Amino acid sequence: MPVRPGPHSLRFMTTGGAELFLVEHRLPKITESELALFQAALAHACVRLTARGQSVHYLGSTFLPRPERLLSLFRATSADAVRRVCESSQAPMAGLDIAIELPAPH
Repeated sequence: MPVRPGPHSLRFMTTGGAELFLVEHRLPKITESELALFQAALAHACVRLTARGQSVHYLGSTFLPRPERLLSLFRATSADAVRRVCESSQAPMAGLDIAIELPAPH
């Protein structure tokens, strides 16, 4: 699954050359306890991959109950690292995109 850049191919780098990535997971009929296990699996996969030299950090997720989607945010040096985290934690992806963090307006 290719990473789709934004409409104007914007690529804002975060600290240390890492970028933000947003992953969409479709999780029909998932329970609250299964969501907690899913989140732990993503976090542990990041630790394992980072220990092997590919920097990837799980920043958290937001679950949308009605469409049964989980949006997970990662900071990583590559989309491939994020893809490997999802594959190794058996977290099928519906989408993987570069994310741009926008500061809150003042």
